[in-house]
Amino acid sequence: MGGFPENTGRRAVLTERQERFAEEYLVDLNATQAAIRAGYSRKTARTIGPRLRRLPHVMARIERGMAERTERVRIEQDRVVAELARLAFSDVREFARWDEGGVRVRESEALGPDQSACIAEIVESPGKDGPRLKVKLHGKTRALEVLGRHLGLFEKKPKAGDAVIRVFTQVPEPGPEGRDTQGPETVPEPAPPANDA
Repeated sequence: MGGFPENTGRRAVLTERQERFAEEYLVDLNATQAAIRAGYSRKTARTIGPRLRRLPHVMARIERGMAERTERVRIEQDRVVAELARLAFSDVREFARWDEGGVRVRESEALGPDQSACIAEIVESPGKDGPRLKVKLHGKTRALEVLGRHLGLFEKKPKAGDAVIRVFTQVPEPGPEGRDTQGPETVPEPAPPANDA
């Protein structure tokens, strides 16, 4: 089946295209585009890409590639979160002052590393009173959203009445008549509260 080895119980080996997919996935973490760049059909890449990404041996190769990259560039989660926090909690008053006389951008020497990291773009253009300076900051909303997801702030909490799915980690052994010998697991009822009267 097109690039998906049979599950024979042995450790699966990556095909050349699966290896290429894993390498391409590391470029932009987009499974569909990685599948296309690895040589899979554009028509089926949207389903094949995510399917490839879920294969245990491909996942292992991607994780190994991410770990190697992290080691090479020395980027750690804490550093990424700290950088997101810089952007998310930036304050425009750190970059400019304004009053009835207009808006004045702070001198670049007055900006520290936290403020400088928040600047996405600086454009100077001619104006009738001299050059005009435009300073654009990175988006706070996006940084707050990514930080919030990282911290689990937006995870859907189960509500009363939501369906509960139980996952069994142990399958009971069948008895001599085909029934399980262990029977259902019982949980003791909690003791009634003590009466202090």
